[in-house]
Amino acid sequence: MMTNEDNILGMNRDDIKLLLSQCFLSTKVSAKILFPDRFYLPFSSLHDTIFKILDDDSIQLALIIAPRGFGKTSSVNLAYPAKKILFQEKKFIVPISCTATQATMQGENLKRELLSNRLITSLFGPMKSDTFSKEMWVTSTGTAVMPRGAGQQVRGILYKDNRPDLIIVDDLEDGESVRSDEQRAKTKAWFFEDVLNSINRSRKDWKIIVIGTLLHEDSLLANLLEDPGWYHAHLSICDENFSSNWPDFMSDDDIKRLVDQYRRMNLLDSFYREYMGVPIAKESAKFQQNMFKYYEETDTDFVSNRKKLENLVILDPAKTSKVTSDDTAIIGVGVDVKTPRIYVRDIVKGNLHPDEQYTACFDMADRIGARVIGIEVTSLNEFITYPLRTEMIRQKRYYDIVELKARASKEERIEALVPFYRMGFVYHNRNVSGVLEQQLLSFPRSKKDDVMDALAYVVEMLELGERYFIPAEDGKDIEDEYKDLKEDDYGSDTLKPIENWRFI
Repeated sequence: MMTNEDNILGMNRDDIKLLLSQCFLSTKVSAKILFPDRFYLPFSSLHDTIFKILDDDSIQLALIIAPRGFGKTSSVNLAYPAKKILFQEKKFIVPISCTATQATMQGENLKRELLSNRLITSLFGPMKSDTFSKEMWVTSTGTAVMPRGAGQQVRGILYKDNRPDLIIVDDLEDGESVRSDEQRAKTKAWFFEDVLNSINRSRKDWKIIVIGTLLHEDSLLANLLEDPGWYHAHLSICDENFSSNWPDFMSDDDIKRLVDQYRRMNLLDSFYREYMGVPIAKESAKFQQNMFKYYEETDTDFVSNRKKLENLVILDPAKTSKVTSDDTAIIGVGVDVKTPRIYVRDIVKGNLHPDEQYTACFDMADRIGARVIGIEVTSLNEFITYPLRTEMIRQKRYYDIVELKARASKEERIEALVPFYRMGFVYHNRNVSGVLEQQLLSFPRSKKDDVMDALAYVVEMLELGERYFIPAEDGKDIEDEYKDLKEDDYGSDTLKPIENWRFI
């Protein structure tokens, strides 16, 4: 029986030239003609987006986020570099992956096709040269391929007089590496400092393609997705209703069955990451949109009860004494232990200098009528506490300062808010809470967590102040009930204030 290869090889010379010219102009055609066993399904319109990026030489920085099983690696790490090698369009290709082993494997897959693919050897001749090791190999047409793993030497590498003119970064991050702030920062630093500086910027014939799955809101891919200097393709196997974007690969029913399977295993967030390019599934997020309750400062009910609130301000300063470091978050909260309710009344967030932090705290305290300011002192006790008290005295604005110490990890602190939201105790000021909600909905994979971490300290503040949500009875306020209990035990003498939180 005649195969597709036999049919092509049986064509006359002119027809073969025409076919090869079509392959030269289109990676999509090259994939179908040269690698029919790999690309046996019809392409979808989403694949056309990928091929457009590959074939447009004016796009030098490209980011492709696509679902698992979509063929992105086969398209970008096989068909595309093979085409560039066969038609002698690139001199030095560097495939990069999360490990050297993975990068070498991708390079070996490409090498094997060039050596053993019957169509390639018949149409283009033998590709092997004297330099053909796993670490680096050179084709008979003069193109060098050097696979690299994350963190390996890339900057400054040369093949003869050529810097890399095609870099393909495939799955540089994995689930483990994106969990650590330090590892994410390390990956980004290596990519921007080494990978992006390995090409010859005086020329215009280079191209860098990054492909992968979005694993975290502060991952390298997420940062590149926000960079207007990169051409983006953010693809999903289905829409939000789980309708397939590639029916030839997976039907609507196939996708819904897969979703149900992930849901039963309590791994729906994995489905969203792997198949839809979303860092976390909304259905399995700790904080759900339907948990959020709202109010406005002008609401009649709020205005009538405002005098009963105990108000406080919480400052979560940047985690280093450098004045240009991470964002500072300041949050104003009103507490009604009788209702019970926690009102998120005000939020200030930004890269503030220390003196700006102090003034912003004082201003917020005055706006909401707070007499207590809580400050996180995990790593900056000397840096923040003494200057804050000094500035308070200098400005003649006096508040009780409560030092808040991290008694658990940041993730555990924030997660402690979940019961309060689930029970409907927390109310957001509709006019200021957008940044807080964005962080909560993405937790624990939020790119930023400063505001929600500041709010999380309200739990410690309430505990230090011995404020507990106990419904009032007999028309008495909670404070009246505490007073009655204390008088029964100790008489009517004036009570001493709580040591760490005198009053709110």
